[in-house]
Amino acid sequence: MVFLSSIQGIKSRESTVADLQLIHPKLPSEDPANSVTLHKSYYTNPAIFEQEKQDLFYKTWHYAGWVGDLQEPGQYLTASLFDQHVIIIRGRDGELAGFHNVCKHRGHTLLNGKGRVTRITCPYHSWVYDLKGQLKRARASETTPALDMERMQLTPINVDVVAGLFVFFNLDVGAPALDPQLTDLVADLEQEIPQLKDLVHANAPQEESDPELGTFIENAYPVNANWKIVMENFLECYHCRPSHPDVEALFTLGDLTYEGHDLWAKQKSSVAGIEGGKQIFWTLFPNLILSTVVGEKPHLSVFIFAVPDGPTRTLPGYGGYYQLPDDDGTRILKQNFNQVGAEDKALCESAQRGMTSLGYDQGVFMYAPDKSECTEEASHAFSRFVVKYVGRN
Repeated sequence: MVFLSSIQGIKSRESTVADLQLIHPKLPSEDPANSVTLHKSYYTNPAIFEQEKQDLFYKTWHYAGWVGDLQEPGQYLTASLFDQHVIIIRGRDGELAGFHNVCKHRGHTLLNGKGRVTRITCPYHSWVYDLKGQLKRARASETTPALDMERMQLTPINVDVVAGLFVFFNLDVGAPALDPQLTDLVADLEQEIPQLKDLVHANAPQEESDPELGTFIENAYPVNANWKIVMENFLECYHCRPSHPDVEALFTLGDLTYEGHDLWAKQKSSVAGIEGGKQIFWTLFPNLILSTVVGEKPHLSVFIFAVPDGPTRTLPGYGGYYQLPDDDGTRILKQNFNQVGAEDKALCESAQRGMTSLGYDQGVFMYAPDKSECTEEASHAFSRFVVKYVGRN
């Protein structure tokens, strides 16, 4: 009976998505100058959110950490994606391997945080795996014919390193490697940060908390809106002049440009406070933001910007900060995005409320061929990325 109920639930989910395609077949087109946005159901429908988890997030690449933490055999780090937890570890052969962070015996978590081990030992019943995930010891195995020691191993995941620095994982073991797909992004990063390959992971400069406004995270999250609304809002500044009256204290709008690519987008503009300085944000789809200020000491911030917490709520994720080894962490600029974060939160939550209105179905992307502040080309590229995975059977 339970099995039948599960099958019916799966069919119900598939039917819901299929029905959406029949009723609302119009999806963002290839041309950003002539394209609708996603239909409002993509921001509210629990079945579509579940499909996003299964077919987008579980089949795309996600930032895990710094390769410098995985230099020696047995060094590992852990990461999470929704309720899926993973281990990435350096093997004795020098290769990186990744596994679901769960013991094959009774499902206990194997490792936490980061560190170094000679073998992976489950703290629950002391099953022991080697660095390739193969079960090597289990007490009473010789009297348990149901346990095939030769075939028992941790479930693998896909691992790759981008730019020789950033470790990524993908739950889809058949997914193509990420680094070869990002040669254009890495080239752009190196053009803007010539010392990129010399950066090391470090503690980020301490954010100054405003006594009245608090920190950026406190102001900007949680957002009672779908994660795609949060990402699309970040990927355009068409809203900046009317909605962020003080934004030009952070970066200028007059020379602001956006680029949208298949897997990533870029925002670049001059920045107040540094002659010739540039504020740059790169977005690696689905939800990773990399940022720097050209004119400061070479550095790069990495931040998972929008973590879905159900169809209509978004949380911040984890990240990292990279700088040169001899950098003392001092910076010319003391940028404060607290007010912008609070304003964006209110904007996204208002847009989310509109997704349930009978007066709205879907909109259009605005386009400026000079890639200036009025273009929504980057948001369009993001939406095209989403529909590659979601909403097509």
